[in-house]
Order: sequence, then C-alpha cells, then structure tokens
Amino acid sequence: MATSHRADDRFRLARLSLGLSQGALADAAGVTRQAISGIESGRWSPSLEVAIALAAALGSTVEELFGGPPTLPPATGTLVADVHGPQSSDPVRLLVARIGDDSAIFPLARDQSFTAGFRPALAVVKRSPLTAGESVETRRLVTEHPVLAIAGCDPALALLSGPLERHRPPVGFAWWSCGNRTAAELVGGAHVHAAAVHRRSDRAVERPHGFEVVGFAGWREGLVVAPSRAGLVPDLAGAVSAGLRLANREPGSEARRLLDEALDELGVPGPSVPGYSTACTAHLLVASAIASGLADFGVASEPAARVYGLSFVAWQEEVCELHIPRSELATPEVRALLDVLAGPELPAQLAAITGYDPNPCGKVTPA
Repeated sequence: MATSHRADDRFRLARLSLGLSQGALADAAGVTRQAISGIESGRWSPSLEVAIALAAALGSTVEELFGGPPTLPPATGTLVADVHGPQSSDPVRLLVARIGDDSAIFPLARDQSFTAGFRPALAVVKRSPLTAGESVETRRLVTEHPVLAIAGCDPALALLSGPLERHRPPVGFAWWSCGNRTAAELVGGAHVHAAAVHRRSDRAVERPHGFEVVGFAGWREGLVVAPSRAGLVPDLAGAVSAGLRLANREPGSEARRLLDEALDELGVPGPSVPGYSTACTAHLLVASAIASGLADFGVASEPAARVYGLSFVAWQEEVCELHIPRSELATPEVRALLDVLAGPELPAQLAAITGYDPNPCGKVTPA
C-alpha cells in the first residue's frame, strides 16, 4: 500500500515539476483528466499503454514514474575509525571511498555526522561590514551553474546535496540553516527556492497562498539531556530545579517556542535559567554542546540526540515540509529537487538515521 502511494506521488511530482495541470497532461498523453486524477489519488493503476503514454508526455520512463526502487550491490572495505555509542541496535551510516585496490569505510557519527570543516564558497566579496538587503558585487570562485537554495533547520536537509550533484543535469545545493520563522521570511521574500518548515504532526498545514507543500521527513522534538544527568533529570522541571545549564536555540525556532511554552507552564522566567541567552542555530549544535560538556540540556530533534548518544524525552511528533512557491516549480533547481524527493535515495538515507520517519518524503499535501 505504501509503495503504491509513493508511486502515485512520484507521478504527481513529475507533473508539477513541468508546471502542467492535470488537464494539460491528459491532453498531451491522450488520456482523460479523470485518469490522471485517479492515478494521483491512488484509486487505480495505469495500464502499460497508459503508463508509456504518460512517461513520454513527461519526458520520463515508466520505471522512474511507477517502478520499484533499484537493488544496489553491497560495499565492502576497511573501517578506518571506531564506532561508539550505547545504541548497539542502531544502524551506522557510512561513507565509502575507493582507495587503490580497497575501499575505505568511514562511520558517520557524532561530529562526523555533519560538516565540521569549511563549506566551499561559490563567490567572495572583500568589502565589510555587510548589511542584509544591500546589493554587493562578488567575485565568483566557480563556474556559474544552477544552485538550489533551501532555508530550514532540519539537519537531514544536508542529505539533498549528493543526489542533487548526481542529478542530470547536476544542481548545486545551498542550505541556509535557520528556524521556522526565518525560513518562512526568506521564501516569502524570494530569497530561497523553498523553506523547510516543521510543525506538530496533528496540526493542519498552514499553506501560504501560491505555494505547494511537499513532505520531507517526520521526527520527534523534545528534551535532550547529557547521559550523566539523565537519571537525575527526568523532565524540564528537574533540569531547572537542579540549576543545569541550557544550550538554547535561537528566537523564531520551533525548539525555542516549545521551551518558552514549557517554562511558562512551570512559572519559570526564561532569563533565570543558566544558558538561556545562548543561541545554537542548529539541532546538531545543541546536541554537540551537550555532548562536549558545554551545557547539560536543551531542546532539539531526536535524530540529533541519538547520533550523540544523549538522553531524549519526546515532547511532540513533528513533520518537516517543503514550502515551494508555484512560480518556482518549473525552474531547473526545483525540478531537480522534486526529482530527488520522488526518487528512492533520499527516503533510504532518512531511514538509515535513527529517529527519522521517511514516510512523508515526496508526498504532496492536497490543496
């Protein structure tokens, strides 16, 4: 059942990426609009003849639109670093590189799970200081090419980089890590192609006018505590009463909103909590601060807590969705994004990270 629904949404995403209405696609493929609607809603599967006609109209293949995921051969090689962590049943994500006659295998854990080094720049400017909103002339460092820009705080957004680079034609990836409020402002101001916004899973989608909403991932957000404190601090009240130090998120983030709401319920002023004035701009940075001993607790996503082996107490189930302006759907950058969301690689990558639910990936929220 889940596979059928995924194929339906893959087909719908392919149509959206070309900016086609159901009627326009029906005319191009020589079928009825009702047929298109039936396939996208999962009410029926296309015959081989219809599937071939639809694939031709979309410039795709039957396998890409309606087929199952490919089977990949296993990779063997030499592990180059130890793997530590209390969750022995958790999968270990890896990087594999062919070196001479062997393959080197690197575990993606703790700080290795995200980019700790300098990110490559596409351009440079000498003049400073620079103020947001001003026009600047830059010197390019690389040849101009399409680059997809997304704003949001979900650390799994970094997983888009690989499949986008392997897309044909290749597309670069610029991820601006920020909270919900800033991401919404950036996409509303036409500064990014899409905003990754997360909400409580039982709340209705707040669809901005003129936007498509496509699922990215599901996860839980809650209290993250250092292992040495976990037995003594079962909840936020315990952390506050013990005078523990907080690694806080920035204003405008959902984590900051959740924390402030919980502190209000306890009758505790935020500034009275040690570390409240800190502002970690990413879930993984909150977890890293706690794991390194710079803080004792914080509010972040479960995947961030689990990759560092920290204690996690869930506060709410969440779903992260991409808000994409309809005016951007036919651009090369967003077409590549929709291809990646509809493909098999991204859900597989999400499923390999403990705490992520890949089921929302690529599912189009009905208008």
